[in-house]
Amino acid sequence: MHEIDLRSKNIRCDLISDLDIDLKKEKRVIDNITIEKVFINSKKCRYLSIFFDDITDANNRKKVEKIFVEELKNLLKENNLLNKKVLVVGLGNNLSTPDSLGPKTIDNIITTRHLFLLNDVDNNYSEVSKIAPGVFASTGIETYDIVKGIIKRIKPDFILVIDALKSKKIKNINKVIQITDSGIDPGSGVGNQRKELSKKTLGIKVIAIGVPTVVNLHTIVKEFLNEYDIDKILDKKGNDFLVTPKDIDFEIEKLSLLISNSINKVLHNMTN
Repeated sequence: MHEIDLRSKNIRCDLISDLDIDLKKEKRVIDNITIEKVFINSKKCRYLSIFFDDITDANNRKKVEKIFVEELKNLLKENNLLNKKVLVVGLGNNLSTPDSLGPKTIDNIITTRHLFLLNDVDNNYSEVSKIAPGVFASTGIETYDIVKGIIKRIKPDFILVIDALKSKKIKNINKVIQITDSGIDPGSGVGNQRKELSKKTLGIKVIAIGVPTVVNLHTIVKEFLNEYDIDKILDKKGNDFLVTPKDIDFEIEKLSLLISNSINKVLHNMTN
């Protein structure tokens, strides 16, 4: 997380709602969908979480998408970023299903920068470019360095990042979309922290969108099997394991389509 230093607390999570600290919150419910806003540092930093029960059902997905479009648009308005040039970045590993939300979302984002360069684009469209930079272990290049180099070349007004997150609560897996204007620390939830992507490090605003797709096995045992010695589920090196639902591939497909459709509607003034 940006703006909140969790290192001294030995907490690894990506969702603001997972933190057991007192924060100013606003909450409302629409069609059984909960929208929770958290403000940090006198509203200089905002986290918005959309909680839902199911998006595999088409009707439920439409309801969540409608709210997500509205909230993302409002956040961009508040940051004076509507209709501005944007670089959309899909973080994660396309070869690892729970970590593939970013790359799969990127596949369906409508890009228009090439049309703007040719002066051949409708006024309703924003100038959009996109990239899925892969992971450090595959490319040997920090995501920050890739994004920083692209920013220097194409000069977007802001960055829109999509990433899979980790939660401390089983009930949140694939059931929350978090949006923040504070940036993101790639891999921080699983203890594989890379250099943060934020206005402080990149020089332009970073809007981050994420969905928790994994939880620690430690968390599951603690919640459901209190009579067991938790240490026995760890390997000899003391490492924990990450767990994801068995239908994660299907849920990632639906989530990535929901997020990409919503982003397209917001960036390109699409109503249908």
